[in-house]
Amino acid sequence: MNIDEEKFSLAKQLHVSGRIIEAQKIYLKLLKIYNENYLLYYFVGTTFLQLKNFNEAINNFEKSLKYNRSYPETYNNLGIALAEKKKYSFALTNYNKAIDLKAGYIDAHLNRGISLNKLRKYHEAINDFNFVINKDPNNSKAFNSLGNVLMELNQFDQALVSYEKAIMINKNYLEAISNKANTFESQKKFTEALDLLNKIYDKDPNFLGLYQRVITSKMSIFEWENFFELKKTIDDKLQNNEIIIDPLIIYYLFDDLKIQSNNSRNYIKNKFKDCDKIIFSNKKIKNKKIKIGYFSGDFHNHPVMHIMSEIFKNHNKENFEIYAFSYGPDKENNIWKKDVIKYFKKFYQINDMSDDEAINLAKNNQLDIAVDLSGLTKYSRNNIFYNRVAPIQINYLGYPGTSGLKSMDYVLADEKVIKQTENKYFTERVCYLPNCYIPSSHDISRKSFNKTYLRSDFNLPKNEVVFCAFHNPLKINPDIFNVWMNILKKTGNSVIWIKANDNIARKNLLQEAEKRAVNSDRIVFTKGIEDINNHLQRLKLADIFLDTFPYNSHSTVYDYLTANLPMIIMKGQSFPSRVGSSIYSSLGLSELVAKNYLDYESIAINLANNKSELLKVKKKIKTQINKHYLFDKKKFTLDLEDIYYKVFNKKN
Repeated sequence: MNIDEEKFSLAKQLHVSGRIIEAQKIYLKLLKIYNENYLLYYFVGTTFLQLKNFNEAINNFEKSLKYNRSYPETYNNLGIALAEKKKYSFALTNYNKAIDLKAGYIDAHLNRGISLNKLRKYHEAINDFNFVINKDPNNSKAFNSLGNVLMELNQFDQALVSYEKAIMINKNYLEAISNKANTFESQKKFTEALDLLNKIYDKDPNFLGLYQRVITSKMSIFEWENFFELKKTIDDKLQNNEIIIDPLIIYYLFDDLKIQSNNSRNYIKNKFKDCDKIIFSNKKIKNKKIKIGYFSGDFHNHPVMHIMSEIFKNHNKENFEIYAFSYGPDKENNIWKKDVIKYFKKFYQINDMSDDEAINLAKNNQLDIAVDLSGLTKYSRNNIFYNRVAPIQINYLGYPGTSGLKSMDYVLADEKVIKQTENKYFTERVCYLPNCYIPSSHDISRKSFNKTYLRSDFNLPKNEVVFCAFHNPLKINPDIFNVWMNILKKTGNSVIWIKANDNIARKNLLQEAEKRAVNSDRIVFTKGIEDINNHLQRLKLADIFLDTFPYNSHSTVYDYLTANLPMIIMKGQSFPSRVGSSIYSSLGLSELVAKNYLDYESIAINLANNKSELLKVKKKIKTQINKHYLFDKKKFTLDLEDIYYKVFNKKN
């Protein structure tokens, strides 16, 4: 090799010892002399890869290949750099070349499996990881990566086994410990998850996502010890841009538009920080009808589907052609999906498609407008919208806030949930519907057999006032629970009916009630009911529904209205804390909307202690259901279509 061996050897020694920048400087000096040496380009590329400068890494690996196309390590490391930029298909091509050149190349098989997982080619990924494990039974990364694929396939028990093997090999493998905790979270085993998260905290308090996961696991079982201290820590770190948390989780903790908006923008910026800047094509297509693609992870028994199904049905098919792109769980006997398929020109199930495949599919259908019904929620596919699948992209309904995406053109709202002065907190342009942005749910009476329930079926007292609070545990916090307990103490003959799905959660909540001097017999627990119609029948047994804060009930407000169940709501300062008040003020029920916690208590207590007033409110609800605009799905769909016409005809 025609090279200064002494300097080259020194650089490699520095490199191996972790003194990467020093090594890089020597490599670069050598390159000025030996500018056709493939190994120098390879090592320079590797230093840039380790320093997370992926563009320079790719540039140097490609130069290395220019002078030697037979060195498998270059292809492998080029694949890693491309994968970091989320170019998984290109990464795959390079891993394949590395494996072709070097049979049994463990690192390339491992890296290929990781990219295959990202491309949703799960079974091919499993084959790669099993290959690595057979060759190297002590490869902790292979077991961890195999666990990740099994998690994607919802094979939780098998995933746990893989993570446990990874941790047995490397007891300080924090990523595997975190993934094992995530599996327990998915199984709703939050005590087990917290044990693991605390182990991570002991070793690395700044581990990515740790604070959020600790507080959400605790909230999921009503374990509120140190809740306010932990919340304050998260607040401080958010204010200083030290952490980013899940954009949906932040709504359960803070009623602050600025914090919410900043976090969403940081979340998207971080997610796409290594992606190349894309020149977005928003050239409009001249279709005979306006083609609308609805993208959602919730084409099943879900509140978003309950609302949207009537809109799908009532779309003017003479002027609009609608397409569905579903990427949520494709459950068997999904009667909701079966019910709406007929309204679409095409219904695509894209769960197992890579982002590139989904984008190409959407573009081949030449959509005019893409409507994202998931936003930044559980099944979101933000990559699709980042890369633009239609000239016009709209954020609507499924997520009450900004997507943080500059490529998302509009967010649909009303002037009660987003004030005109608050547009600066949204990366999208705000498009206002003429009335409340969220209409009533689907007419579900035909969906299933109606059961008739008695209070005795759920251990409810026959003649006492029943306050109902069926919520996701993440929506219930010590502040709102204080209010509920104060209401019980000031309404003598009453109970609160709460949904809790395990004994640990029930025990913790009873202890919290006792701390507030409320006897345990005032708390009645129940579980969730999957069938929506039977859920509504059960709701009719209650007298008053107690809403949460800062995250209101949203589309489920219509469940309570359908059950003729008045709800006490508190209006806040951000989108998710104003949805309930938007619906209720539209319906002329503003007397049930509180301005603060004391007001909330007062409204609930007065209603519970005044039977004639309660009956009057219930009668008013019945009247509104029969005649109000929000229950006129055809009229609402026309207003939504007017928005589509306006944005479609608007000049760029």
